Amino acid sequence: MSMPQNPTTKEKILIAGIRIFAREGYKGATVRDICKEAGTANATAVNYYYGGKKKLYKTILDLIFAENTRRRKEREAAWQEEQSGEISPQERMRHYLAVMLDVSFSDDPMHKDVMSILLREMMSPSPYLDELVENHTRPDNKEATEITQALLGPNAPDYVVRDCLTSVGGQIFYYMAFWPIFSRVYPDHPGMTQYKETLLEHIMRFSLAGLETTRKALENGEIPPMQPS
Repeated sequence: MSMPQNPTTKEKILIAGIRIFAREGYKGATVRDICKEAGTANATAVNYYYGGKKKLYKTILDLIFAENTRRRKEREAAWQEEQSGEISPQERMRHYLAVMLDVSFSDDPMHKDVMSILLREMMSPSPYLDELVENHTRPDNKEATEITQALLGPNAPDYVVRDCLTSVGGQIFYYMAFWPIFSRVYPDHPGMTQYKETLLEHIMRFSLAGLETTRKALENGEIPPMQPS
């Protein structure tokens, strides 16, 4: 998501909304601040173009989730065209993680604000999160679950597949959520956009080793077939 050239007033308000919601959160953001950021003195502009602060926020969330989904699908379609023959679960996981890293880390000036809104939404969900998860996150999670299941074996219990998937994806989420602290603890880190390929290779090595160990534990009966209550 990037700033359009020669944005209209409506687009300026949308961009301003992203900046203000990222900085202040939904509750702290005001229509006055959004209009000021957009460079318009007309305090009714948000209502005119978006029907108020609540609907502007919903529009921004829809746009963020839809844009991430679009980028994933475009990458997936291009990758599928390049493949010949059967694709292994390891190759599918590498591609899935590569796309996840591309979506999560970017040099785009607006990306930081977009990620701030997403992190705020996870910490303090709005009423819109259920719909967004159902329309966007659940389909992506289904694909990742299928890949993880294939690596663990067809008899892996659902709760083990879930926990393994969380462990794999959590390696990326850690950098997303804790980068302000992490970058201060490790000031020599080159930054995530420069580090994506190195991190991808690390996550693959670490995850495949963990998944293989879990698979063997399942085969040896070391893991309960039912989720402990």
